[in-house]
Amino acid sequence: RRYFLMARGLSRELSQQKNVKKTQAGNKGNQEGLTATQRAERDAKVLQEKAAAKAASKAAALAEGGAAAEKAKADEARKQAQRDAKKERAYANTQVAKQNAKLGVADPAARDFKVGGDKDGKPPKDPNRPKLSKEEKIKRAAEAAMKAAAAGSAPKKGKDKAEPDPPAAAADEPEPGPEPADDDEEEGGAEEGEVDPAERAAAVAAEEAAARAQGEAGGLVLKRLRGEPGLCAALAWSPGEARRLSFHQFCTFGAPDAAAAASDGVLYYELVVGEGLENPQVGFATDGFESGRDYYDGDGVGDCSHSWGIDGTRCARWHEGDEEYDFEWAAGDVIGLAANRATGHFAVSRNGAWGGGGAGVLFSDAGLRCEGGVFPVVSAEAGSFEVRLPDAASGFAHSPPPVDFWGE
Repeated sequence: RRYFLMARGLSRELSQQKNVKKTQAGNKGNQEGLTATQRAERDAKVLQEKAAAKAASKAAALAEGGAAAEKAKADEARKQAQRDAKKERAYANTQVAKQNAKLGVADPAARDFKVGGDKDGKPPKDPNRPKLSKEEKIKRAAEAAMKAAAAGSAPKKGKDKAEPDPPAAAADEPEPGPEPADDDEEEGGAEEGEVDPAERAAAVAAEEAAARAQGEAGGLVLKRLRGEPGLCAALAWSPGEARRLSFHQFCTFGAPDAAAAASDGVLYYELVVGEGLENPQVGFATDGFESGRDYYDGDGVGDCSHSWGIDGTRCARWHEGDEEYDFEWAAGDVIGLAANRATGHFAVSRNGAWGGGGAGVLFSDAGLRCEGGVFPVVSAEAGSFEVRLPDAASGFAHSPPPVDFWGE
């Protein structure tokens, strides 16, 4: 009986250890140890507080009148234009919009389309078309994800065919016959706006392969920290060349292992500004910056207390929110970003110049002196950046700031 009780006690202890490990694994990438529900509630509360603060600020500006009211109205018009553009993009990706584009039909219903909600008008699926096996779907999704990463574009949802011609071009073509059934989509597949589970798994596998390849080549690893796998962005990279990030939905990429690559306490990297950037935020973050969010997340670098960012498109700097800042960039500009851990400074340059036009020290913050250092982080909604990290695979166009720049 004594041996039986000892064995039962050991079994209970092992079971408890197993439960602890399972809980820790479920919280991987969650430094605060919160459950998914707690994180969602916390994020919702933060978003509500931000929205309330912005609404109060807008109301105060409108009540004040003058230049402040004009600026508030201009900001609201710009945001409304962005919302309308997002609605147009979402509608253009529906089955009914694609069918109308092939037929050259103008659809006024596009103006009333609800992003992520309206499925009306979707053409019926052919019940006689052959269904793909799970293995075939995974294989095709993996091929699409790898092709998209190499081409610097997002993999298409549910299929890897070319998009139909726009209505203007379709008007000159003979009237097409019935639309063929989609080969890569079967009954019960993913809805519009969602990523098929097989495609998602293939996208994650492609990301992991790209991370391994960067590490095996002796370089730093640039990877997705927040955003929908296989949908938010594409990373194109090969040994000896700079990395290129093409964004299709707001997300965040970073290189956490670059924190150890600081030279004399200064970490420096460069970005080449691409075309069509929307809502970019670039800069540095500490290891307190929460990662591992495999879903859409509108918070990027500078939206929390663990990160600092600059945006040369909207002329703002970011730390726990945005603040107007007179720094602007254009496509083709080389933006240098430097963080000095010893002094707690974050500075930015444009085409090698560390002064003038807003270039220079952006932040002086004790948080930048953290023990673990900081690392490069890049967030955006659309457009592209060429990312040059401090490793052998990337060459810099310009130099970090001189020692006397920091005023030590």
